[in-house]
Amino acid sequence: MSEDERSGSIFEARAEHLTRGELESWTALSERETKVVAKLKATGAKLLIGPRGSGKSTLMLLAYYQLLDSGDVFPVYVNYAKHLALEPIFKARPDATELFRQWVLAKVILGLHETEASTGRTTPGESTDRLAASREFIESLEVGIVPNEFQRVSPTQLISHINAYVASAGRKRAVLLFDDAAHAFSAQQQREFFEIFRQLRTRTIAPKAAVYPGVTNYSANMHVGHDAEVLEAWYRADDPAFLETMQAVLSRRLPSEMHEEFHGDRVELLHYLALASFGMPRSFLTMIQEVLDYDEDEGAHKPPTRRRADLAIERNVSIVRTVFESTGEKIPRYSNLITEGRRLEDSFLKNLSRFNASKGVGQKTVTIGVKRPLTKEFQHVVDLMAYAGIIRTLDSQSRGSAGVFERYEMHSSFIINANALSLGRSPSTREIVSALIRRPPSTLVRGKPETFLGDDYRSRCTLNLTPCSNCGAARVSEDAQFCMKCGKPLTDKSIYHEILQRPLSDLPIPEKKKKALAKTSLSSIQDVLLDVEFKELLRGPYIGPVWAKKIYSAAEEYVSV
Repeated sequence: MSEDERSGSIFEARAEHLTRGELESWTALSERETKVVAKLKATGAKLLIGPRGSGKSTLMLLAYYQLLDSGDVFPVYVNYAKHLALEPIFKARPDATELFRQWVLAKVILGLHETEASTGRTTPGESTDRLAASREFIESLEVGIVPNEFQRVSPTQLISHINAYVASAGRKRAVLLFDDAAHAFSAQQQREFFEIFRQLRTRTIAPKAAVYPGVTNYSANMHVGHDAEVLEAWYRADDPAFLETMQAVLSRRLPSEMHEEFHGDRVELLHYLALASFGMPRSFLTMIQEVLDYDEDEGAHKPPTRRRADLAIERNVSIVRTVFESTGEKIPRYSNLITEGRRLEDSFLKNLSRFNASKGVGQKTVTIGVKRPLTKEFQHVVDLMAYAGIIRTLDSQSRGSAGVFERYEMHSSFIINANALSLGRSPSTREIVSALIRRPPSTLVRGKPETFLGDDYRSRCTLNLTPCSNCGAARVSEDAQFCMKCGKPLTDKSIYHEILQRPLSDLPIPEKKKKALAKTSLSSIQDVLLDVEFKELLRGPYIGPVWAKKIYSAAEEYVSV
């Protein structure tokens, strides 16, 4: 793609917001990611796992576009990001589970039509009626309206429908690519979704789903590893091709005059930021933009400096930590676990710093080993940290008589920001890059859960459950439906409605843009989402069309949890 053909947002990191041409020409894959895409296109059910910003949508859409051109496979791409909009229905209706199932299936019907349209084919009359009914049903549910009548479809009927599309297109099989399918923090939705996922798997239909680490619940009948192979969507910094791949990401995206800023002596700054991204393409692009001090609405940039790189890394820590902490604000029952997660983050960093203090540059580590068995309380905390991307869960490691250890790699930005490599007061860029690249893969800081959180941690790792609204008695469990004291039904506030009312300060955007928003009439997430034509957003100083779109996109992602 020539520089003139680039879109107005060369730092747009969400694959859903890129054209096919932009996605394919701007994406650089290592050999490992190429194999992941190949498995997404192949037969068999797959789960694509990774935290926010790790590239799940990119890999799914690349697989979709390649299958479109294959001639043998009929691909269907479906995005379930708006699942939380259905959450209020779960609070109010006894038939909410069936409505959710119909929503999941109706989205597939829309996906079938979109694929057919992409291949230049025409939807037959009967399918057109079903398509219109499905679209109306989806749009109604996502704004909280339940139609009085709607066409129901079963997984078996949908399988027949899919096979009919495959045959009509002259193809041999179908691949269903379900993006944003984790339905995070709604266990009931998750279980229902994965039961449908399991039922749709046939000899001619291969479902694939993008999920988050740590917080995904599967149906009782679905066995991960047996019913679906797990694939990881997350660049690995220990991959020999990692730095080369990240360099390729920039060379494909940036105009030559911007990419050349990282040539010569400044190539180490690029390596520094690539490693600090922790394998997250979105974080990498955001930090590169900040280091170049590039505002897409103004079109100017500055040469990169180490000081701006350090500030970008510090802000990346803040963004990732905000994702983690906002989970407790969005979903209050997890607030105690989030507090313990912050305590565990600090403990991991202090223990790594202490260990690394006596090690040479080539002997540092960023990996913690926690001895088995892990309590469910400790596991719940590290699961939430993995969801946010603060840690990366690695394969367990046996140390013989010392026991088996679960391994967790700490986010590189957190390591750099806290100087947990213990390289002195003002380490050079080269020293930090060298320490992160040359670290021995088997070295880890070992301990038990009590080592990192204290002997009484289990008493603190409790769910903050809403008391009975009638008598104030505490709930006995998360799944309790009636108060054990007064017998009244237990009710919860709608998470979705509460998230919509969150302040704009929660959005992961620069402080300069938050100050600009403060000068508009917009004050909540809902206000931004209602401003679909960006009229009010564009009234903010230093907010042009590109940043208006970015802010709106950030609000959309915020409510998708």
